[in-house]
Amino acid sequence: MARFSHPWYWLARAWRFPGREREAVLQAAKMAIAAVLAWLVARVVIPSPQSFIAPYTAVFLMTETVYRSVTNAAQQAGAILLGLAIAYVAAHLIPSAVLALAVAVFVGVLLGQWHRFGTSGIWVGVSALLMISYGTAGNLVYLAERLGESLLGATIGVAVNTIVLPPVHLRHTRDAVAALAGEVRDLLNSMAADLRDAWDTDTAARWLRNARRLDEAVRRADDAVSWGRESVRFNIRWLLDRRRGRTALPSAFESPLNILSDVSEQVKRIADALNTAAQQEESDREFTGEFARLMDELAAAVTCLDQSEGRLPELPGHLDEVAARHRDLTRWVHAEPVTTITRQAEDAALLAVARSMRALDAAAPR
Repeated sequence: MARFSHPWYWLARAWRFPGREREAVLQAAKMAIAAVLAWLVARVVIPSPQSFIAPYTAVFLMTETVYRSVTNAAQQAGAILLGLAIAYVAAHLIPSAVLALAVAVFVGVLLGQWHRFGTSGIWVGVSALLMISYGTAGNLVYLAERLGESLLGATIGVAVNTIVLPPVHLRHTRDAVAALAGEVRDLLNSMAADLRDAWDTDTAARWLRNARRLDEAVRRADDAVSWGRESVRFNIRWLLDRRRGRTALPSAFESPLNILSDVSEQVKRIADALNTAAQQEESDREFTGEFARLMDELAAAVTCLDQSEGRLPELPGHLDEVAARHRDLTRWVHAEPVTTITRQAEDAALLAVARSMRALDAAAPR
């Protein structure tokens, strides 16, 4: 769940604007609904002084995606069932309650490490511990009631999360991809502006550091795309919106992310090449001036991948301009058949631009 600086502030934002604040309030309300329903139903179906198990399970399974609610429910049910079985066997085979507790917890924790249980694996050992410590591990009817409560709570939790405005996180996916496009564009523009000015080794080293930080932006966007893809699985709300043409497929964000990831790698190579050139005594200011214009055009092309701005139709025009400037600058660089470290760095930077163009061309409308 998201955290906020002041409850009144984010409550006001949740009321006025869609976003993480509203999603947090909605999720809290759904947890409250699921807890009350599970508690009331459990008291009727399975009369027990320990009816907290059903509402607890319902709230625990109120996760941020429907798919995760379903998978967590299956994992937790399996873990609790195995824990109860271990407790029952230990209580009947081991006369000493202390020794039975130790063996049950030991075996339960080990079996709970199975990857199929996911984060619910701890409940194998915990369930066995609770039943033996309560002295109820040998009562098969009591164990069946506890299992029934868990399954009831899980069913209600999953049902509420599935039916009551199930969360869809495609907005966050779009925003993360847009943020990555913005970071790549801003770095290219910043490098171009510095190239027109008096730049030195410190400036080039800063470019390289900033370019390497793009890896973190790529990871954030990749996580957001994965989260968005998961949020539409088993999601009735998204399926209805999809039929009405109100939402996009998660794959609509995967292609721009892959392209931006490729371009960010090339930006790092550009920064590395310019950093190498900056360390040489000779400096080709005429090249850097033309290369600055080339990078501005490349930045404009990258901006077209920001789907929130709807500028994708402009991409072919920007790529044509990048290609024209790249051809002219390449001819000029190779006009004189000399080989220096500076010239090799310039070739490397131009090659990275060419690779960026090829990556961006895959997104251009046909």
